[in-house]
Amino acid sequence: MRSDLPLRFRSAVRAIAARDYLVQNGVPAQVVGGHADVWYTGGRSEGSYEIVLGSAQDIRLARHLLEQWKDEPIEFDGSLDEQVVPDLSCLDAGFAPDCPACGASLPLDAELRLCPACGFAVDVAQLIVEAHGPEVMDACYDSEPSSDEFLALQVDSALCPYCDGPRNERGSCAWCGRKH
Repeated sequence: MRSDLPLRFRSAVRAIAARDYLVQNGVPAQVVGGHADVWYTGGRSEGSYEIVLGSAQDIRLARHLLEQWKDEPIEFDGSLDEQVVPDLSCLDAGFAPDCPACGASLPLDAELRLCPACGFAVDVAQLIVEAHGPEVMDACYDSEPSSDEFLALQVDSALCPYCDGPRNERGSCAWCGRKH
């Protein structure tokens, strides 16, 4: 592995993905530079992004992990909408649709692809939407956090004002140990 491999990225999305990979593998890391919060910039890259590590001892492991990570393809099948599966068990049993082919009552299971009675291809969620409208599905998805929950998430994820390190669950900095 090259010892000159930088921990610097031109893309905020790529830098955040690399940081997440390092953290998942036990290396404390943060993204600094540009607008490091890609969600506030709408995904635009605005400069140079660097991964800052918790200690100098982490650099060899981080470089090794990132060398492996760059060779791993990013796998993503389909759109996000296709990956979200509604929890139809939240619905009243009266919303269970009938199979269009045989008329058998279908279970409230969004992952069901074939009618258990006749083997006809079905999309249970789509049949419910067609019969009752899309608003009935609102209860089947995780809800948005309340404004209080959102503010708590923001406070919990705030960076240390002294060293920009991540705060731990006790509110102190994971890097420098200062309480905030």
